Amino acid sequence: MKIRKQTFSLDQYLKLMQSETIRSDQECQRLSGQWNANMVNELLYTVLTDGYIPPIILGEETVNGITKQWIIDGLQRSSSLSLFRYANTRITKNIDEYMVTYQRKSLDENGNPKRDGNCEIIWEIAEFDIRNKTYSQLPDELKEKFDSYQIECAIHQDCEATEISKLVRKYNNHKAMNQAQKAFTYVDAFAREIRDITENRFFLDVYTCSRNDRKNGTLERVAGDMVLLCNYPDQYRKDTKQGFKWLNENGTISDFVSLNKLLVRLTDAVNYTAETRELFTSKHAHIFVAAFQAFTESGCKDSDFGKFLEWFVNGGNKTVIDGKSWNELGIDRSTRDAGVVRGKIDYLVELMGQYFTELQKAA
Repeated sequence: MKIRKQTFSLDQYLKLMQSETIRSDQECQRLSGQWNANMVNELLYTVLTDGYIPPIILGEETVNGITKQWIIDGLQRSSSLSLFRYANTRITKNIDEYMVTYQRKSLDENGNPKRDGNCEIIWEIAEFDIRNKTYSQLPDELKEKFDSYQIECAIHQDCEATEISKLVRKYNNHKAMNQAQKAFTYVDAFAREIRDITENRFFLDVYTCSRNDRKNGTLERVAGDMVLLCNYPDQYRKDTKQGFKWLNENGTISDFVSLNKLLVRLTDAVNYTAETRELFTSKHAHIFVAAFQAFTESGCKDSDFGKFLEWFVNGGNKTVIDGKSWNELGIDRSTRDAGVVRGKIDYLVELMGQYFTELQKAA
């Protein structure tokens, strides 16, 4: 099947969509509107800053000498751009990067372009906040930038209807990033350090891993949460992206080095049984690691923490503190809720205090 490449200005491409020269209603294609506001925001920011958008895939069908082009891959991008350009849709306020820099003519008090001694127009750099803006509210320079943006298309030629349906199935046979994977892109300054932590013996010998944890971004999320809870507990967030953004801007290499060492100590400290290993899952591993971090400041031997965990799984978790046992904490709220996570750490720290004083002495 021959494929040719063709580049359109965005204005030209969207007009071809409007005139139905490029069709967006292929029968097997998902309907438009699949993207959420954040995804649309990022797309529009990319266009307004001359970022890269992957090629749109088209299928070209000729019937009785009449040629039609169908969108095979890129419908969500195409429809989102069209709605912004022609339907007055708005960039929402919840966009990560919202200041767009552009070049404009410097004007005098009469609105005429200023000129230098050589009669050349004087240009200046300006910034524009795109939050809550529609296309019509953009400065003329940004409207022109949007309209002139170059859209690359790869066109499958001489297709029959059944071939176009097969291509739709082929190009859409992929899975988008989940929340954990996308959040990981916000901690790029320390991505290598986090990946190194996921190779720590703890994650190989102790962590109770589901089959997909290593490939779906869960290990990276758990490791990042450990760094936050051990070093900056007040910055832990239920929304992983927000916590990772803060860590990216404020963390240090030593935060990750110290966590790696802490996990080695924890791995060596505990005699792991089936029961104790059940504590170290994606739901609670970061919480118990943070509790171990607090324990190391007590001056006790690391092996004592292992004894505490054995006592904990054999009934110690039924101890009531402030009116609740371990299993009753946050029972009606999300397990990732910041208040629940910090509450469980506080419970464990208080319980360790009791264990290493009153309860252990009584035993």
